[in-house]
Amino acid sequence: MTSPHPTEAPPAGTRRKARGHRRQRGVAIIIAVVAITILTVVATEFAYNTRVDLQLAANQRDEVQAMYMARSGVALSRLLLRFQKQVDQTPIPNIGGMLAQLTGGGGPAAGGQQPASSLNIQLWKLARVDCHMLKGLVAGGGAEGEEEDDAPAPPPLHEEDDAAGGELSLGPSRRSFGGFTGCFLATIQDEEEKLNLHRLNAGTGDALPTAMRLMDLLSDKRFEFLFSKEDANGVRVLPQDVIIAIKDWVDEDKTQSAFDPTNAVSPFAAGFSDENGPYSRFDPRYESKNARFDSMDELYRVHGVNDRFMAAFRDRLTVYPDINSKPNVNTDDPMMMYMAILSAADPARPDPRLRDPVFVQELISRIRAARAFSFFGMGVADFVTAIESAGIAVNPQLKANVAGNRLLGDKSNTFSIKSVGEAGSVQKTITAVVRLDDGLGKLLYWREE
Repeated sequence: MTSPHPTEAPPAGTRRKARGHRRQRGVAIIIAVVAITILTVVATEFAYNTRVDLQLAANQRDEVQAMYMARSGVALSRLLLRFQKQVDQTPIPNIGGMLAQLTGGGGPAAGGQQPASSLNIQLWKLARVDCHMLKGLVAGGGAEGEEEDDAPAPPPLHEEDDAAGGELSLGPSRRSFGGFTGCFLATIQDEEEKLNLHRLNAGTGDALPTAMRLMDLLSDKRFEFLFSKEDANGVRVLPQDVIIAIKDWVDEDKTQSAFDPTNAVSPFAAGFSDENGPYSRFDPRYESKNARFDSMDELYRVHGVNDRFMAAFRDRLTVYPDINSKPNVNTDDPMMMYMAILSAADPARPDPRLRDPVFVQELISRIRAARAFSFFGMGVADFVTAIESAGIAVNPQLKANVAGNRLLGDKSNTFSIKSVGEAGSVQKTITAVVRLDDGLGKLLYWREE
């Protein structure tokens, strides 16, 4: 049965309008989603770039602060060395001589008047040069940005010897100097406790002791492996070859030298071959400098010197002191103390016990005991006395004129400074070498890392 009023289908135009509205709503949603996505990406990228720029600016700020912290460590170290020179020049009256005069005694053996000596306290070993030291010296140095009074004091900077490389480690402590935060730690080393390579080119009678000590150092059995095989350039050298190459690098002629250890006056004789022969095989080729070394890194250019050589001997060799400087007996390095003992021994009467490691170690322990504390230096006369007490024959030249000898000394004028500045997460290192003069020391070398 059919309905009297059947449902009529909507017109075709109405259906088309409905479909058009649905399509428009779909396109609007797509446009909105794409716009939101683009805005999100732009906002995220903008926020990321802002954070990166802020971090770059903070790192640049910390780099500048850390560099000037390191410079502060160098400046404070130079001030300390200025005080060191004043201490070295402070005379000490000869108490024994004055007492002998009062009691009527006379003559050196009876305690007569002797020349006044000077203090031998090594301030640079006593003092710890860091930001805390500067804070104690400068009133109000940490006024701004300082911790509150109730806050616990931060731990001091500490130096840790890393087993892998002995790197210098700065602790988490910070101090404020004006508007700058950060800290620094500086270490000082005596360059005249090492073997001065320039003395190989010294005048009459001064080159042989240094050449012999360098030969003793390089020929030590502990370093035989350095000369047992060829290096990366296919070159194998002996200790004597390296010594001759160093001498030829700094002398003025262009002929290879010959080494004669029996000639006390002129151990290096002029040869006939070209000293630049070993360097002509390199690419690019170069020639000997025939002038003073400017830095220890220049030693790499010398024939026979490589990374292994420098790793073994870099801390025991130097090129910065004056050519007339004498090795300081107040070294803490057992190897360099052994070199000083060999310099003091009589070469005409060699003692076989000096080739016995056990005896040498006992003698070094005796010298250290006589010195009591490392920061109280030992005079050359006391050093010679300690050697003589062990039954070692002493060089007559050294024994006859202890104060004016040309073999050993107990005062130094050339020091190296390594200062590490820290600000935020950035560390900067400055290495400087200074020679003491009437001011804060003459700069011989400067390197920023």
